[in-house]
Amino acid sequence: MYRTGNNFRAASAAFGLTLLILIGLPFVTLFWALRLDKVRAASALLFYRAGARIAGLQIHVKGEVSRERPLMLVSNHSSYLDVFIIGSIVRVSFTPKKEVRSWPLIGFMCLLADCVFVERRPAEMQAASVEMRKRLSKGKVLCLFPEGTTSDGFHIKPFKSGFLSLAELHNIPVQPASIAYTHIGGEAITAERREEVAWVGEATFFAHFWHFLSLPKVRVEVELHPTRHMSEFRDRKALTQACEQTVVAGVNQLFKAAAV
Repeated sequence: MYRTGNNFRAASAAFGLTLLILIGLPFVTLFWALRLDKVRAASALLFYRAGARIAGLQIHVKGEVSRERPLMLVSNHSSYLDVFIIGSIVRVSFTPKKEVRSWPLIGFMCLLADCVFVERRPAEMQAASVEMRKRLSKGKVLCLFPEGTTSDGFHIKPFKSGFLSLAELHNIPVQPASIAYTHIGGEAITAERREEVAWVGEATFFAHFWHFLSLPKVRVEVELHPTRHMSEFRDRKALTQACEQTVVAGVNQLFKAAAV
């Protein structure tokens, strides 16, 4: 059960996000329609940064995004908020679930953000792989969440090696990233409050998001780790395991440092 939040704070943030969408969406749509990809990507970056600020995310980044292109960025995944976080750091294409495309407004915004909609069933993955390869062939950064679903942010689920198949086939560099939501309003997030930021319970998206907006500032720590290359490993599974271990160790260290 969530703690009681501040509905005025939530309403103010929701109004700010709505205004951001109303102002920014026509411009991004125009850039997308005219195929001005660099301008569209820059606009998306600004949107994520403004959205994160309005939503109350205080993002602290350790390390830098690799300059190698194309690049696959792999991270732990506990919330839709991860998109605001990574999207505010680098111009990137995400890989949301296929059903997100049918969500009102959000699906269209994902399209404008150059997302690749992924069907997790093996029979449908081929089409998604083709789209991901198109993005990578243009020298873009593609963000993947190899857990395949959201976790509570404290306990990372095993990474699925299938997510890194393109890295194996085309020797694409992979950069692991660790994300840790550490504080709500200056108070360390405990086990009892994990679901206030991690979307893992039974709450609907809008119910969860409204409650999140009602919270005081939420501190997020991000660590960008050194890039790994397929040539360092015997196969894709070994690369995946190494990335998972790096991300898990990074998350644990971020929580440990935040507790001091």
